[in-house]
Amino acid sequence: MTKRVLLCADGQSLANPTLLGLDDERLDSISWLACVSSAESCRRTAHATSSLEELWVVSCDDMDPINVAAALKRDDPEKRVYLVSFGNNGSLASRAAAAKLDGVLNELLFVKRYEQVKRACGIQGKTLSLQSDEEFSGQGAKGAKGTGCLQAECGVSPSRAITEPQALRDPLPRSPISAKEPKATTIAVVSGSGGSGKSTIAAVLSLLSKNAGLSTAVLDADLQFGDMDYLLGVQEPIRIEDIAEDGGRLRNLAGQGAKERPALVAAPRRIETSEVVVSEIPRILETLKSMFDVVIVNTGAFWSDSQAMVLESADSVVFVMDARPSSLRATAHAMELCVRLGVATTGFTFVVNKHEKTSLLSAVDVACALHGVKASEAPYGGRDVDELLGAGYPEELIASKNSFVEAMADLLENLLPDKKREVVGRGRRTRKKRSFFSRGGRP
Repeated sequence: MTKRVLLCADGQSLANPTLLGLDDERLDSISWLACVSSAESCRRTAHATSSLEELWVVSCDDMDPINVAAALKRDDPEKRVYLVSFGNNGSLASRAAAAKLDGVLNELLFVKRYEQVKRACGIQGKTLSLQSDEEFSGQGAKGAKGTGCLQAECGVSPSRAITEPQALRDPLPRSPISAKEPKATTIAVVSGSGGSGKSTIAAVLSLLSKNAGLSTAVLDADLQFGDMDYLLGVQEPIRIEDIAEDGGRLRNLAGQGAKERPALVAAPRRIETSEVVVSEIPRILETLKSMFDVVIVNTGAFWSDSQAMVLESADSVVFVMDARPSSLRATAHAMELCVRLGVATTGFTFVVNKHEKTSLLSAVDVACALHGVKASEAPYGGRDVDELLGAGYPEELIASKNSFVEAMADLLENLLPDKKREVVGRGRRTRKKRSFFSRGGRP
């Protein structure tokens, strides 16, 4: 019999199926099941075996299972990919939703699904579709179209195994430029240490994008100490916990986007709320991408699941450090984590912020320390940056001829795709051009 299902689990679990909840089973002798234990062999087998209909990812010897499952879904979106988790982890479910997986199965549903497929493959000529499964399922699934037998017997729809509020699933209008390009451009701004100017860069990038004529939203994913509302001068912003209570409030942001400043989803009011709302980030981000041309995501210096969610959804990542050697060490430390998580880092843009001619750290130092990455320097903008943003006058800063603002305008053009880059280029004021990739410093 041809292989119908691919199971990825660590070697110990494959040798002892009891650990998977599959008592008295010999996985290596099942004709319809292919078993692998490493990420590379999993992707290779999935690519080479055209008869596979479903992929189950329980664990892996060399990579986080969520990253394996996400890679499998990217390789072949038509195949059903399920992540199996024996623990209750809300952030894992959110990451699975962001990866467009077909479902997250707990131990009970996994064992039940295994038995369903086992029975289906025991009937000559039967497939794993819903129609075939009705013949041996105790429950019918009339009216459920295009789903597997998971819905028929377990009452769980693969496409809705990760629940989403109805308000976040409804289609929302896009701005004019969105008809030219398939989706919004998401730019994540991250840092390995605090005080590097990450939030300032996120704020200035969003203002420049808005002033250029692109509909722009900001998501402040620094859930504990985010202050984007303060930097952008937004008095009463919609916060993440507000959207968690009422997803429909996201629609109000479309009206904010028509104003002078970018639309903002602010960080929680209270620090203790951060762990509760972290699971909302992927859904909020996906909805913002359906409403705006550009979405800027600010993150915190404390790395957690929220960073992983943002990095997986971002089109461009700006990795900010300042001119201190300790900031470079923190960046290298965070990069090691990205590699372990399976996050592609080749497209990261590294910025040495607050750079002066006398600084200890340069773009060359960063490129050498991080094995040839593309690095650049953003000049120190002086007191104007801190004073104008701190006083709630971001537009005055953008209108100035500050060298830091000019550097951020160049950076924004490099981060955007061609059509949006043209919009930003046309919108920039006539001023003396200064290359973002030149040595920084005071003007």
